[in-house]
Amino acid sequence: MKIILAVDGSEQSYEAVRGLSGLCRAEELTVLTVVDIPRLSYPTIGVELAKDLAIEVEKAMREEGERLLERVISLLPRHPGPVKKSLQLGEPAEIIIETAGKGQANLIVLGSRGLGQIQEKMFGSVSHRVMTHAPCSTLIVKESLREIQHILIPLANQDDGEAIVRFFETKPFREPGHVTLMYVVPFSQPVWPVGVIIPEDFRKEIIEHGEKFTEDVARKLRSLGHEANGFAVLGAPSIGIADEVKQRKPDLIVMRTHSRSGLSRFFLGSVSHSVVHHTHCSILLVR
Repeated sequence: MKIILAVDGSEQSYEAVRGLSGLCRAEELTVLTVVDIPRLSYPTIGVELAKDLAIEVEKAMREEGERLLERVISLLPRHPGPVKKSLQLGEPAEIIIETAGKGQANLIVLGSRGLGQIQEKMFGSVSHRVMTHAPCSTLIVKESLREIQHILIPLANQDDGEAIVRFFETKPFREPGHVTLMYVVPFSQPVWPVGVIIPEDFRKEIIEHGEKFTEDVARKLRSLGHEANGFAVLGAPSIGIADEVKQRKPDLIVMRTHSRSGLSRFFLGSVSHSVVHHTHCSILLVR
């Protein structure tokens, strides 16, 4: 697995570094930091002085970026795989996505937000843009992730199940864990039109279908060495997932996500985006 670790010097990015300890040894690990040079405009001091100041600022930020890369490499877990460092100039989200595409990365790892010591603009919008547009899977680390023992996997359909199994077949984690699969049937009581109640027989049937579906996926994950079980519930997906996270306190959420554009991305990606923004758990989005 080719992994890109994107760091900015914030505490969240150091948590991302620690999170590598739960992942498999990389085929190639690229430690990337992006220096976003501010545009300087000081018309009162003259063009040449402004240019000299810009050069000094860029030099200082590059030096701090190099020191950050060295610090991060010194903190990597044992046996991370072949490591290379990369310092690039530009807008962080765009550079991360571009680097992943050119390097045919399988996974991007980054913190959820933060303003680092080199004053890069890696705010929450960066992780949001990366998870939306990245060409590969993305791990967004929020809290300590030194061990990945319990994984919660929400599923929406058969395609999700197949994609999750394919991802687990790559053996992305250092050790097998306990996996809980959940299928949230997107119905609430009452359903549209207002006042219509789901008949009990139909409710029972769709729950049984969901339980069979999750058990089929669980069986495949058990064949890969993981402990796995599943269940199904009725309700709003994002709320149901958030409730399970609070109750079960998993180390990691794994969800399938899709590359989309426009309104399709806004509506169809809203569940994974909601989970990212409204839970404290780290989340791995599988493409």
